[in-house]
Order: sequence, then C-alpha cells, then structure tokens
Amino acid sequence: MALTMLRIRRFTRISSWRRLAFFGSAFFLFWIFVFGLTPLTVPLPPYTGPHEVGILDVEVEVDRRIISEAVLKTGEMAFELSTLAITLYYPTDLAFPSTNTQTQPLARPWLPQPISMIGQGYARIAGITFPPFQSLFTFLLWALGSSTVIPGTVDAPILTSEGKILIDETGGVAGLGRIFDLANAKERGKDRDEVGGAELVGKGVEGARGTLPCVVFTHGMAGMSQSYSHYLGSIASHGIVVAAVEHRDGSGPGSIIHYPDGKKRTVWHLKPKDFLSEPTMTTGELQIAQLAFREAEIEETIKLLRHLNDGQGDKIQNLKPKSPESALAGFKDRLNMKAVTVAGHSYGATGALQTLKNAPSESMPINGAIMLDPGKGSGRLNKDIDIPILVFHSGEWTEKQVEFYGQGKHFDVVKKLVQSVKTGWFMTLTGSAHPSCTDAPLIVPWIMKLVTGTTLHSRVALKEYIDVSVDFLDFLRNGEKRGMLKSNVTSPDGPLGETENRNTVKGRDGADWEVHVVPDK
Repeated sequence: MALTMLRIRRFTRISSWRRLAFFGSAFFLFWIFVFGLTPLTVPLPPYTGPHEVGILDVEVEVDRRIISEAVLKTGEMAFELSTLAITLYYPTDLAFPSTNTQTQPLARPWLPQPISMIGQGYARIAGITFPPFQSLFTFLLWALGSSTVIPGTVDAPILTSEGKILIDETGGVAGLGRIFDLANAKERGKDRDEVGGAELVGKGVEGARGTLPCVVFTHGMAGMSQSYSHYLGSIASHGIVVAAVEHRDGSGPGSIIHYPDGKKRTVWHLKPKDFLSEPTMTTGELQIAQLAFREAEIEETIKLLRHLNDGQGDKIQNLKPKSPESALAGFKDRLNMKAVTVAGHSYGATGALQTLKNAPSESMPINGAIMLDPGKGSGRLNKDIDIPILVFHSGEWTEKQVEFYGQGKHFDVVKKLVQSVKTGWFMTLTGSAHPSCTDAPLIVPWIMKLVTGTTLHSRVALKEYIDVSVDFLDFLRNGEKRGMLKSNVTSPDGPLGETENRNTVKGRDGADWEVHVVPDK
C-alpha cells in the first residue's frame, strides 16, 4: 500500500511538471504567434484640441484626517488621508520648447513605477497570491505598456493668457492681424478687451484675463489616474486644466504614499476580508468608506488648485519622486475657480455624483459634472443635485440591465435621476464598451475588441466622448448648446422600450448616439 501511494505521488509530481511545461510552452508559442501576426501595442494618438499639453505628477501633504475608523488586519488605519496625489494635464503654448532637456523627460511613461507593484496589485485583485504567478502579471503589464508614453511635455509652463485667446472656437490660430494687435496693445499697456479680447468671450473662448476652467477627474475601480490619459489630455488640449486624482481608497491596484520625512507606505487594493472587524465588513460598508474618502480627495484637489491660483505654487513641495515642480508657480491667476467641473468613470462616476450633495459651496465650487457609466456595482447614486450634469452610457452598460438596489432596472434609475435635474443630459454611445473611455482600447485595440465585443472603433469612441464633453464644458461657461447637446430625445426608454422607438443621431465623428434625456427647453 505504501509503495502504491509513493508511485501515485511520483506520478502526480511528474504530471504536474508535464502540465506546467505544456501550458508554459503553449503560452510562449501563443505570444510568438501574436508578435508575428500583428504589433502587440499601438502608440497613443495625438490629442484632439488645438493646444499642446503639459503633464505633471504631483503629491502634496494635506492636513491629516481620518475619514473612516476602519482598521486593516495589518493594524493600519485604512482611510487616513495625509497626502494627495494627482496627475495634472493642462494646455501649454504651441510649439513649446523644453528649457531643461538634459534632466527633464519630454513624456511621461504610461505605466507608473514600479511596474512590479502594479503587476502585483492586479494579481491581488484577481485573487492570486502565489508570487511566480504575480510575476506573470508584471511581465504582461511590461509587455503591454512599458513602451507606451503619454503624449505631452513634463513640467511644461502653463498656457499664457495671450496664447489662450489666439485660438478661436474652431481650433484655428487667430490671424496675424489679431496677433500684432495684441502685441502692440501689450506694449502700450492696454487691456485686451480694447483689441477684441471680449469678442472671443462670446464665442466660447476664455477672453480678457485668459483664465482656464478646471476639471477634477476620478478614476474607476481597479483604475489609475493615467488610465484615461487620452480622454483627459484631449480635454486639456482644448484649453482646460485637468486634475486626475490617484485615489488611495483601496480601489486601485496599488499606490505609494510618500511622506515629507522620507517614509512611504503602499496602499493595496482592498476587499472586505482585509479589514479587522466583527462581523466581517460588507461590500456596501466598504463602498461607503471609499466614496467618502474619494470625496475628501476631490475636496483637497480643489483646495490645491485654489492654492496654485493664489500664487503658492513655488511654496509647494512635490513629494512624488523624480517629479519636477517648476511649472506650478506659473499657475498663479491662470485658473477659473468658479468653473470647476467634476468628472468620473464607473466607480468614479458614482463618486462624482456623491460630491454634488455639497455643491456648489465654498469648499466645493463645482459648476457641473460628467459621469461615464455610473452605478451598477459601484454603489447607490446620489440624487441631491442642483447643477448641470451630463451622463454617458456605453452601449454595453445600457444593454446589460440589472436590478439596482430594489429601485428598478439600472437604466430606468439613471434616467429618472437625470430627469429630476433641472439641466441634465443622458445618452448612450452605441457599439461602445465599458472600457471605451480608457486608454486600453487605444493601446491594445484588437485584444480589447476581442474581450469586450465592441463594434465601434476605439479612436472613434473616444473622439465622440471628448467632443461631447468639451461641448458640455463650453456650455457651462457660456450657455451655448452645440453638437449632441442640441439633439432632441431619440430613444426615451432605451433597452426598456420598443425596438422601433430606439432611434439614433449621428455624432460629430459618425458614431450613433441614443439620446434619452435632454433639458426642458
């Protein structure tokens, strides 16, 4: 009997090694086939607006506060806010020459460093704890994203007020006559309003003072601040400052907190089982704590933008390693702090909605919100809204209906929420998928198409999202409706209505939109 058991163990060990060798060889041959068939990754495309884009990772110390008393099994406080990390995307002057090319990188790597931390984080999200398999996640990330950079110049100076008004509303450069008039007026000390600066205000371009509107963006579950770089960079290229929050609420794969004294701590993706609680924390309780933490980070982001606009940029210590800070001083008097819009995707969209409970207010001077695929598994939706909102659904999000917290079908809940707002739009980009607003379909288009089943080209989908978002941001400043914002309702009940009542309207780039809710005229 003992001899038989020994033979079984030996056979099992041999079989295990054979299976590992077989699958390992198959995996290796698969990647050889992939590389030989088509390029694995595609560079990110240029931004869609008329301006060049500056990019800067910033981490600053904030007043320490405990958002939730939840404690991890490691003994650490899970929701202690002590530093804020954001990625800034902002317009810079056309044809900007780098002044420090010896030490300053021209582009930011798309993947944050270290890649091993991000790989391990995604493995943890997938429930994989075996180190060799976690290393496989790191390898895949390296293969898919290590060569990708975010277009833009690191630490470029923010767009000058003169550069802003030299761009007309169509994205073209103003004529030489206007340029010479502005130069002469500056030499004579005259206000730009006297040479037509005010004229451009009526056309939807920030005029006289040249101040720039702001957007605070909050990423989705398992996302990162740079996961939406093309969407956010393109918005910035239209003359808008975007601050993408790197959330430390345990929703991302991993993030390193850097303290002023040189110490650091890694925040990993969190699940209810990671907490020291009796009974075990529920998913709903975790979501409440995370969304509250996100709201606090958004508030701190707006506070940071206010400090930059007040001229405190040269006093800010950037805690993010190897990240410069010279451009921050140039943000003085360049931001329109009365035009701050909050935006988010998925979990971030639900969080963006939550911040509207306290807006507009002195601490939350928010004038509007953009939500991409809010709700479903990311928690209940705030209905206390008193400012204009724009809600996008991907085709996938609209078609796959679920019961939403006993309130009915998710689509109907979102529709009624938007209808209850005085000024709100709700529309679906048909043929798109939940990740269509992220960079992933741009970098690995054929893989994402295979996984999501989307029928809309990734570049077209993102261009449509960008176009309507920029039109909405312009509407918030000047009240002018353009593009999709001028459409009537084409599909009042979406997937819950009759097929013949689901009509579409063409977007600027040829995609089909279903429009479900528009403001009352």
